[in-house]
Amino acid sequence: MTQTNLAAILGSPIPMIQIMDVGAAALGQDRYEELVTLGYANVIGFEPNPAEYARLQNREGPYRYLPVFLGNGGTARFHLARYPRCSSLLRPDPTVIDLFQTIDCSAADGNFHVVGTEVVKTVRLDDIGSDIVIDYLKIDVQGYELEIMRNGRKKLSNAVVIETEVEFIPFYENQPLFGDVQCFMREQGFVLHKFIDVGSRPFRPFNPPNPFYPISQLLFADAIFTRDFTRLESYSDDSLLKAATVLDLVYGSYDIAALLLNEYDRRRQTDLYRRYCEALNSRQLSTRFLNVLDRPN
Repeated sequence: MTQTNLAAILGSPIPMIQIMDVGAAALGQDRYEELVTLGYANVIGFEPNPAEYARLQNREGPYRYLPVFLGNGGTARFHLARYPRCSSLLRPDPTVIDLFQTIDCSAADGNFHVVGTEVVKTVRLDDIGSDIVIDYLKIDVQGYELEIMRNGRKKLSNAVVIETEVEFIPFYENQPLFGDVQCFMREQGFVLHKFIDVGSRPFRPFNPPNPFYPISQLLFADAIFTRDFTRLESYSDDSLLKAATVLDLVYGSYDIAALLLNEYDRRRQTDLYRRYCEALNSRQLSTRFLNVLDRPN
């Protein structure tokens, strides 16, 4: 990814962005890596898997990780799947999962197959230290996202951008689906901005050459929510700059970034919108809107 020094373009410093990454174990590059590389962000992550937590401890940079299960503050049963990224505080549902190619719950070698369970203590997001602030939340915890956010309303009140994995059919028992997440987010003052990494699998026994390519059934996506852009008064001045930076560098949402910078100009009598739009004319702009995920994830 080509680095874009927005601070130089705007002629104004970018306030430090506080990123929270829940379910921080990742394959490959973090979506927000450019924010960190440019010195615009600090990251606090939650990763209770001991092996992944140990690996993350060796990471250099503005990263801090906690081996904590976020939840409702009570105990929960953790279901360890054969493929760790399918593990969840919810039980996988074979009647749904086994309908699709490349994913399996019943077979011993299936990626969702539960190899062990453990009773764990959870911590409410709102009970995490008062020094921890969220500007930008990225959360992917296999169907448990809504429970964590329901117990983190105070923390979310400062956020301007939220990326959460959502499902459209329940891979896990009693799993909230996209509609439940969207209703909650609207109550917290957020609107759906876009879907990215939209994914599916073909129904068995149909087996195309690429079994990861979506054929018909929508299964999952990463949903991006922004603080309501029809109520710009809900943004602080710093929040306008932080949101514009995240939306530009992470999601290629140049139009809403321009909208937010224009509001900042209106309040502060600055010239950021013009400078930004002029710079866009010389940048190679990427489109990140409803992209299809046609590979393992």
